[in-house]
Amino acid sequence: MNTTTSVNKKEILFHGIPASPGIAIAPVRLIDPGAGSAPVSEKRTQITQDQVDQEIDLFSQAVASARDEIRSLRDSLQGEEAQIFDAHLLIASDRMLANEVTAMIRKRLFPAERAFTEVIDRYVETISNMPDKYFRERATDIRDVAKRIGKFLSGMSAGETAAPAPTEPEVIIARDLTPSDTATLDRTKVLGFAIETGSTTSHTAIVARSMKLPAVVGMQRLFNRLENGDRVIIDGYLGMVVINPEPETIAFYEEKIARQNQLLEELQKESSMTAETLDGYQIHLAANVEGVDGLDEVIRSGAAGIGLFRTEYLFMNKSVLPDEETQFKTYRLLAERMQGQPVIIRTLDVGGDKISALLTEQSEPNPFLGLRAIRLSMSHPELMRTQMRAILRAARFGNIKILFPMISSVGELDSLLAMLEDVKEALKAEQIPYSPQVEIGVMIEVPAAALIADQLAEKVDFFSIGSNDLVQYTLAVDRTNEKVAHLYNPMHPAVIELIARAAKAARDHHIWIGCCGELAGYTQFTPLLVGLGIQEFSMSCASLAPVRRVIRRLSRIEAEKLVEQIRSVADPQKAMELCQEFLVRIAPDVAKMNKGF
Repeated sequence: MNTTTSVNKKEILFHGIPASPGIAIAPVRLIDPGAGSAPVSEKRTQITQDQVDQEIDLFSQAVASARDEIRSLRDSLQGEEAQIFDAHLLIASDRMLANEVTAMIRKRLFPAERAFTEVIDRYVETISNMPDKYFRERATDIRDVAKRIGKFLSGMSAGETAAPAPTEPEVIIARDLTPSDTATLDRTKVLGFAIETGSTTSHTAIVARSMKLPAVVGMQRLFNRLENGDRVIIDGYLGMVVINPEPETIAFYEEKIARQNQLLEELQKESSMTAETLDGYQIHLAANVEGVDGLDEVIRSGAAGIGLFRTEYLFMNKSVLPDEETQFKTYRLLAERMQGQPVIIRTLDVGGDKISALLTEQSEPNPFLGLRAIRLSMSHPELMRTQMRAILRAARFGNIKILFPMISSVGELDSLLAMLEDVKEALKAEQIPYSPQVEIGVMIEVPAAALIADQLAEKVDFFSIGSNDLVQYTLAVDRTNEKVAHLYNPMHPAVIELIARAAKAARDHHIWIGCCGELAGYTQFTPLLVGLGIQEFSMSCASLAPVRRVIRRLSRIEAEKLVEQIRSVADPQKAMELCQEFLVRIAPDVAKMNKGF
C-alpha cells in the first residue's frame, strides 16, 4: 500500500447514508473494481470450429465453480444476508443466459470469455438503464455473479482474488462494492468501508450489517478526493466520513470507541443473569439460528435456548431434498447441545424471496402472496411428513417444539395437526422411538392470523410473532424496495393493534407468546413488547446482551403504561419518540450505544 500520510492535508467532512453502525479509524485502501464483468482476453477473439465443444465445457465448468463458491459464501451467512446469495445462485443458474452464451460460441465462434462478456454486458446495460433505482441496484448482483464466472473463465482458482490481502488494519473506499466483495473482506484487517453507490436497502449494506462492519454508502465524489494511505474516520452511525482528521477529531472518536467497548464488556458479564424486570416479570431470551455452526455462539451469549431454528438451509441450494435421517441428525444435535433448553424448530419456510427450484416447477408472478411457507409444504405432503417424523424422533433427546409458519386459517392448522397425529401413529406402528408430547406453535405473521388469534389459541401451545412479515403484509410494503421502504414502520397503529390482539388471545387461553422477528432485537422496542405481554424474545446473539440490560432496568407496570400512551397516538413517528424517550430514561447507556455515543 502507498504510505502517503495526511500531513498538511485539511480535514474534510463528507456526508452519506448510514448503512451499518460502528466507527472505524484507519488508513485508506482505494478499490476500483470497474464494471465487474468478465475481462475479454486480448490473445483470443475467435476460435475454430473444432474448439467449440471445448469452450462450451469451459463455460459450463466456470459456471459450476462459481455456483460452488456462491454456496460457500451463502453458508457463511444467515437469514436475509444468506438469501442475497440465493438470488446470485438463481442468476448463475439462468438457462436463458447460458443458452445465449452457448449459441454465441457455436454460431459466432467466440471464445467462452468473449461470448460471456458480450451477453452479460448487455444484461447489465439493460437493467442499469431502467428508470427504477431499485431495479438498477439489482444490476450490481448481476455484475457480482459475472465477475465470479469471469474469474474462473480467466483461469483463476476457487477462493483466489485479484486484490492483494491486507497486512495492516485499513478501511476500504470504493466507487462500488458487490455483496461478494463485502462478504469476503478480511474482518480482522478491514475495519470498515465507504462507497459512492448504494442505499440502506442495497444488498451490500445488508451484508455489511450482517458482518457488523461499519459502513457508509451514497458517498458521492469521495473516491477521487483520497489517496492510498490517507487516514479517515468512518462513522456508520451518522453516515459520515472524515478524511484527514485533525488530532482532536481522532481523540474524540477514540473516546467514543472506548466507551462503547467498555459497555460491551459490562454487558457480556451480565450474560448469565436472568432477564427479569424490576417488578419480577421474567422474560425468556432466546436466539435465532440458521445452521448448527452457530451453536457455540448461542451458548456463549447466555441465550436461554433457541427461539427460532430456520430449517431452510437444509433444503436450499441442494441437488436433492434432505431425507429423514439427515434432518433427524441435525435436529438431534440441536437438542443435545442445548441440554434441555427449548429448541423451537420452524418447519420449512421457503417461497417468495427464498424460492427453491427443487420444490416449485415454475416461477410465480407474486411469490410473496403465493405458494410459500406452510402452503408449499402442504402441497408436498411427503415433504411435510418427513420433516415431522424427523422432528418427533429428535424430540426424545431434548426440549424440541414445532413452529408452523404463515398460518392464515384454522383449516390449515387443523390439517397440519391431523397430519402430525397420523405421523405419530405411523412411527408407533413402525416401532420407531419418538416423543409423543411436543409443544406446537404457530407464527403470527399475516393479519389474518392475528385477527383469528382466539380461534388459533384454542388449538396450540404458543404463538410466535414474525414481526418482519407482519409489518410487510399489514402495510403492503416491501422493505427491500427503497421506493416504498420509508413506509415500512413497525410503530404503525395497525401493527401494534394486531400484536396486542394476539397477545391478549394468548393470555385468555393460557398459552405463551414470543416474538422472533427483528422487533425483538432492537432495544428501543423492548419496553413496548414487554408492555404488550410478550414473554419470549428471540433474536441474533449479538442483540441479547443489550436487550437483557433494558429488561432488567424497566418495570412491567411502566412498560404497560408506555403501551397505553402509544396506543393513544395515531402518528407512528410520535410513537417512536415515546419509545426512544422511555429507553433514554431507563437505560441511557444503551440508548447512547444505539447512536454511537
